[in-house]
Amino acid sequence: MTIVGTTQHTTQSIPEAHLHKAHTVIDMDSLEETLRMLDREIPAGQRAPLSSQDMELALSSVEGAIRKIVEERNDAQRTIPLLDHIELLIDDPGSYTPNATSGLETGLLACLEDLKSSLEPDRFISRAQKALAYLSDQLGKLARNEFEGDAGRWAGNVTHSVLRTGLVTATLTVIRQLIGFTLEKTLQSNATSPLTRNVIGSIVQLIGPLLNVLGAIRDECNGTANQETRLARLLTLTLSLVTFAAAVTVPSALPALASFGSQMAFYTFAQDMVSLFCPTGDNAKANPGGTAVAGLLNGALQFLSFTAMNYTAPHSGPGYVMAQGNKPPAHEAEGLSFQLSAWLEQQNARAPDANLSPEARASQIVESLILVLGHDWLRGFYNGGADVLGQLFMGEAMHAFQETPSKEGFRVTPLTGRIPTAEQIGNQLFSTNAIRTSVGQVIMAVVISASRYFSTLPISKEWVDHIANALVALVVFALRPGTTYVNARTQPG
Repeated sequence: MTIVGTTQHTTQSIPEAHLHKAHTVIDMDSLEETLRMLDREIPAGQRAPLSSQDMELALSSVEGAIRKIVEERNDAQRTIPLLDHIELLIDDPGSYTPNATSGLETGLLACLEDLKSSLEPDRFISRAQKALAYLSDQLGKLARNEFEGDAGRWAGNVTHSVLRTGLVTATLTVIRQLIGFTLEKTLQSNATSPLTRNVIGSIVQLIGPLLNVLGAIRDECNGTANQETRLARLLTLTLSLVTFAAAVTVPSALPALASFGSQMAFYTFAQDMVSLFCPTGDNAKANPGGTAVAGLLNGALQFLSFTAMNYTAPHSGPGYVMAQGNKPPAHEAEGLSFQLSAWLEQQNARAPDANLSPEARASQIVESLILVLGHDWLRGFYNGGADVLGQLFMGEAMHAFQETPSKEGFRVTPLTGRIPTAEQIGNQLFSTNAIRTSVGQVIMAVVISASRYFSTLPISKEWVDHIANALVALVVFALRPGTTYVNARTQPG
């Protein structure tokens, strides 16, 4: 649209771009600014009145714009009165003076000001919609892990790993510790015999190896077994049996696994139940170099997390109950006297029988124990953090060492849900869960056996913990190939 103001040789133009913009029929700000510039630069004394033809040309686009708004936004109640003002302005340029102005340019400015004010809520809503659309687009990319660049890729990987792996692991770790605490307290309170504890410990330690053997038979029957899966299962089975033999050999180790092994069995089965309906993964492919590096990283993370648990969250799980129930006699340093006084306070100063033996008093202390949820959550935080860091950095290592790394870089699979098929249930139970349960029971057997054995030697408790944690890191490294290759099945022809 062109507006012509006739002076001796002065012509002002408003480009079409001022009136037509994507998703906006009329660009109010640009048009208003141009009209104000026209009003400033042409003195009132030098202006000649516009002809009716020029006036109609100047206002036709504005009138059409308003009518377009009426059609598109169905907002006739607010915009039709403005049409009346424009028609009045066309008939008499000096008659429309809502802002105490007169003349075509100032009258048109006043008209546009009213139009702008009437459409301000719509403009605000439009901007909010654009902001929401942009935010929705970014959240969609995050949900699909499609951000470009290393920073965006890491942001997506961290988000998905924390929301899926971190939260699930931390929550299940807390529940695991609560179960272990309750079970050990029940066993000690009921004076469970060593034979019963040995039977429970043996059963839970053999769950993983049994599932592993059944999975191997299933792979052979389905024709999906290959050299990688056979070696992965054989390695895991061998270490499972070796550590079970160590638990049987070391005095009092197998009875302790009645509670430690049971809580770990719950943990691994719960992890796989979640994975069955909400699987996780990445775009890295198994390879020897990546497996070796991932094993070293995983071993280091397990050593650090176990050490942090020992020193900052010792009052958690069955170990807390065992430590309180096996305090030394009163004549030794930090004997039963301190624990007994704490128990008396919890029992509202109810005096125990003075003739109770130290063992009976220890039993009473065990019965009076309460959960220390802060330590349970700390263990959940450490374990969840180790799993998140492991998924990120071990995945990066595996991706970097594969033959043809993805051009998009290492990516954690976005969060998804599914209804598993019978085939997926079988793979999860007899492959992933078989190895996961075996690894968990191996770790428990190593920790208990090493701690019980080295405690009999003239070594400080701190060094006993370090040795046990170092052995855990070693077996985690040794078991990494089993975890990596157990699902490298051959597709049936």
